[in-house]
Amino acid sequence: MAEGHDLAMDTTDRAHERAAEVLAELVSVASANKVYSEPVVAGDRTIITAAEIHTGMGFGYGLATGAIGREGRGTESEVKARAVSWGRGRRHRGEAGPRGGGGGGGQAAGRPVAVITIDPDGVHVQPVLDRSKIVLTALTALGSIGLTLIRLRRAGKRYAVGGAE
Repeated sequence: MAEGHDLAMDTTDRAHERAAEVLAELVSVASANKVYSEPVVAGDRTIITAAEIHTGMGFGYGLATGAIGREGRGTESEVKARAVSWGRGRRHRGEAGPRGGGGGGGQAAGRPVAVITIDPDGVHVQPVLDRSKIVLTALTALGSIGLTLIRLRRAGKRYAVGGAE
């Protein structure tokens, strides 16, 4: 039984290590040198771009130990026998041993938000506008308002008919 427990702990430790590696990679994406570009000097002007960066991630891992047979756990001696059998490399339904599974994912996205220009006249910040995003947001808002008005109108008719009865 100790072999199965050691295997379960090794598997859990590897999952935690991998999750930490992925988390470190995602956090490195949001560092300051990723948000601001290296300055570009052209004559008496210096240009720096600024970006907005979003990161997100999720992980999950589950581990089960013990034996669950076709008819349930069985007696203590049956559970121990299945655990010893599992420790020899047999992984069949109904035999004891740690079982686990896990998964995870992450995403990082960025977009430019401003251009910073430094020249003899001073510092100028010019925002970068994403017109397609603005249009898409406006269309979504108008669609939501339209659906809400249609539902309100239908609800009003339903109550008007129901109130007359």
